[in-house]
Amino acid sequence: MAIKVVNALKYLGLFSIVFFTIISCEKEIESIGVNLVDNNNFSTDKQITDVTAANKNISKVPASGVSQYLLGVYSDNEFGTLKASIVSQLALPTTGAAYNYGTNYGIDSVLMFIPYQSTRSAVKYTDGKPKFSIDSVFGDANVEFKLGIYELKTFLNTLDPVDPSKPAIYYSDKEFQKGDTPFYTGNFKVNPNDTVAYIKRYMPNGITVYKKDTIKATDKSPSIKIPLNESLIKQIFVDNAAGAEFQSIDNFQRYFRGFYIEAEAITSNKSHIVSLAMANARMVIYYSKDEDEGANIDLNGNKINGELGVRTKHNFEFVFGAIKSNVLKRDVAPHQSGEDRLYVQGAAGSMATIDLFKNENINDLQKNNWLINDASLIFYVDQNAASNIVPEQLFIYNYEDNEQITDVMTEGLVAAGGLLEKDANGKPYRYVFKITDYISKLLSANAPADLEKKTLGLKVYNPSDTPSAISDVKVRDYSWTPKGVVLYGQNPSFGDKRVKLEISYTKINN
Repeated sequence: MAIKVVNALKYLGLFSIVFFTIISCEKEIESIGVNLVDNNNFSTDKQITDVTAANKNISKVPASGVSQYLLGVYSDNEFGTLKASIVSQLALPTTGAAYNYGTNYGIDSVLMFIPYQSTRSAVKYTDGKPKFSIDSVFGDANVEFKLGIYELKTFLNTLDPVDPSKPAIYYSDKEFQKGDTPFYTGNFKVNPNDTVAYIKRYMPNGITVYKKDTIKATDKSPSIKIPLNESLIKQIFVDNAAGAEFQSIDNFQRYFRGFYIEAEAITSNKSHIVSLAMANARMVIYYSKDEDEGANIDLNGNKINGELGVRTKHNFEFVFGAIKSNVLKRDVAPHQSGEDRLYVQGAAGSMATIDLFKNENINDLQKNNWLINDASLIFYVDQNAASNIVPEQLFIYNYEDNEQITDVMTEGLVAAGGLLEKDANGKPYRYVFKITDYISKLLSANAPADLEKKTLGLKVYNPSDTPSAISDVKVRDYSWTPKGVVLYGQNPSFGDKRVKLEISYTKINN
């Protein structure tokens, strides 16, 4: 009998209508002694099928043009060490005023601002000031890492040098050159209270303060504020401000190629990584100069009336440019090469590949007369693993074609599953994927080529994995979440916690 394996979510309802219609009609035809349906013709059951899973390191991911960038150092015994740095272009000021520093100028301060992703609390401090928490911090926020700001010596192309019709894409493993003299070095850790900067404005002697400015965001949200080396800034940005280097954005970005914001570990202590929205990052040069206010000039060029030689405050703001990229460097833990446990981590970390029915004869399964009610691929968390950065969601896809599986497209991402489930004690427990449509299609496939497409990929879910349309079947390689989880593999010693495929079916008996 030819197999008729269908998706129960779509066809079981129709099957039930036909079934119960026959049953209801049975009483009407009992008088002529005809029994059309024997209830013993149907049986339901469940099959647990072993699968084969393997670890795979991710060598690189696209790291430019993303919505979040990582900065910091994180390490643990399970995943090793991840160091995340950032490179970025800088853009010219767009104030409308000529780029010059005037008469008797002096640099008051130079700050780099990088806004945190933060959430404002409903509870305020006792003095009435707003309270914020920093979002997306991975690791121990109380442990510092070393932060260095350098001049970027690698030119960032806007277009792909190989194919100029396409935008340039920078990957997480790219090596960038940097200058020898830092604009800043120091220890750093996230600070949700870093909401205000105070800028002292100086007279020409550089000692006397004539004014003090308070700088804060409109919503008073926190940001990283890094003081930069004023002498180095003066040499690069001020001394030749009238030169051709500052006459166009192209000239400028070839002259000053940007910043290399580098994170380094201080000790072997586990530090932290923070995810940053770099869209509003900027460098601001605060300076003062002498200016004549309200003075008129006679026919001989002499100043008459008005106030002469007034000290005025100014600033030039350089926003970060369009091209930015993460630099992700890893020291992978040696035990990740084993197959007993699966190591799944984002941000150019690691993933798992899943081969369905490798230990089963798929042809035998095809011969079964089954209606697939449910097919679930289940992964259990190794709760003994020494890692506390477990992701809230994993993602499964067609690894061989880098495409969405059937269930994501037909039922939606939520229905396909992959959310973290916790046990009664609130500990991470398992991830369940509903792949009913995928299994139904696989078992009913006729073409030999279709039968080979049974290797799945398992990775940390990234927002870019969600299809934007019914035609959007390709899975992108973006990944900026460094969270990771250790899962049990297929070793029989794991018992019920080994990775497995559970198929619930209704069988039409011959």
